[in-house]
Amino acid sequence: MRKLFNTTLAILAAGLMLGACEKNTFPEVAEHFSTDSGANVKFFFHVDGAPRSNFYLDNMKVTGVSPTAEGLVLGNTYGSVYPSNAYAVVPSGDFTLSAIDTASANGTAEVLTTTEVSLEKGKNYSAYLVGTTDNYEAFVIEDKLPPADNVSIYWRFVNTMANMPFEVDVYAIRAAEPATETTPERPAEVISLGSDIGFKEHGEYVRLDPGSYTYKVFAANTEYDPLTSTPYLQNKVTLASLGRVYTTQIRGNYAAKPKSSQIDYWRDR
Repeated sequence: MRKLFNTTLAILAAGLMLGACEKNTFPEVAEHFSTDSGANVKFFFHVDGAPRSNFYLDNMKVTGVSPTAEGLVLGNTYGSVYPSNAYAVVPSGDFTLSAIDTASANGTAEVLTTTEVSLEKGKNYSAYLVGTTDNYEAFVIEDKLPPADNVSIYWRFVNTMANMPFEVDVYAIRAAEPATETTPERPAEVISLGSDIGFKEHGEYVRLDPGSYTYKVFAANTEYDPLTSTPYLQNKVTLASLGRVYTTQIRGNYAAKPKSSQIDYWRDR
């Protein structure tokens, strides 16, 4: 029975591969490899207005969403991440990383952008589709995750907002806490997540205590007070789960009055 089950899986996999070859210029290749020799990659789609797209390593499709009932291979939309709150295990080595619209209007796959990448065994990475619909770009950063423990929370910042006329300074502002019967009053705390961070740049992971935080993004080289000044962008997050690692990101295309959806965060671990 197990042999029959395995044979059936092999036939289904072959059928899927043939179907992909018929419908798309770039086939989806299902290759087995040892996870011990793989790299871990998280993929982000940060171009506002971009068509649904997928990432490929050479000819291997490494992201995706469920196809349509007609078998049309769809891609990920703006603001999405693959896989959510996890990493995809992919082969390590040197590759051409491509972002491809596999369901373009003209019926053929359209390559949006490519870049050369080197992925090392056992390391963690974040790959980004950024830029504008007139100028797509892709880049990869290594996620140097802090050592795992169950008593700390770590956070970093990545700037993927295209056409910004300035670099940014980023802060995590921990809200003040009043005194209780068992704990003293705790004043507001300002923690820097990085200064002068430009497009496609990022800060390092910073340890934070549990609490309520406001993440503020300011234009660098301007006068401001992190506690009281109005930032370019901000969002609020309550940290309670110890042992977590997160990244806050700004994305899309620069606007003098950005949308709240242009700042977001995802869990790295």
